Amino acid sequence: MRPPFSRLVLASLTLLACNTNPESATKDAPVVAGKTDAPETKGAPPADAKVAPPPPSTETKTAGDPATPPPGDAKVPEDAKTDAAATAGEAAPPAPAADPAAAAEANKKLLDEAKAKKTSDTRAKKALEEAEKGGATVRELAESANARGEALFDEPERAAAFFTWAKDKDTTYPEPVFNLAKQSANAGEVPQTVELLKEVSKRGGKKLLKQVGFDPTFEIVKDDAEVQKLIK
Repeated sequence: MRPPFSRLVLASLTLLACNTNPESATKDAPVVAGKTDAPETKGAPPADAKVAPPPPSTETKTAGDPATPPPGDAKVPEDAKTDAAATAGEAAPPAPAADPAAAAEANKKLLDEAKAKKTSDTRAKKALEEAEKGGATVRELAESANARGEALFDEPERAAAFFTWAKDKDTTYPEPVFNLAKQSANAGEVPQTVELLKEVSKRGGKKLLKQVGFDPTFEIVKDDAEVQKLIK
């Protein structure tokens, strides 16, 4: 058994050693039960936990990356473009040219039908309209209507309707005006007859005016001063 002095010296040395080397003191320090310095381990998430979807990629596509083009930029096959262009530029086939001889013959039949006294007035006017659409000239139409008026001369009202139609259709044709002048003279209408004879003169009907001097129809106006000037 060590004396008390020796124990005091030993304790002092031990205390001095602890202050000089704390690491060794720590190593020699007793371990507290229930406390460990093991690192914390994170466990895996529960199996039923919902994982949020990743955010949309902001990666910029390059020219070589395959990508689905938007609906407006869908490429049309070249053959489809060609067919569409051909269809758009394709013009309707031209109508076959009418046979001039056949058209002329058809118009002649219509004009002859209009002239015929047996044809009704309504049908005659319709035939004239059809002939005009078929290409008949205004002179041909006027001659046909005038001829019908002459055929109906004994029926003044019906005849006058076709003389007037012919006069208005061809403003250079003197015959229907001369026939209207005859009707006016027969009705004893001197002023109207003189005016119509003047119109005949304007249309170049000099040969027709020569009839006024010897045709008894114009007996009531042949001595009129203005008519005398016209027939000279």
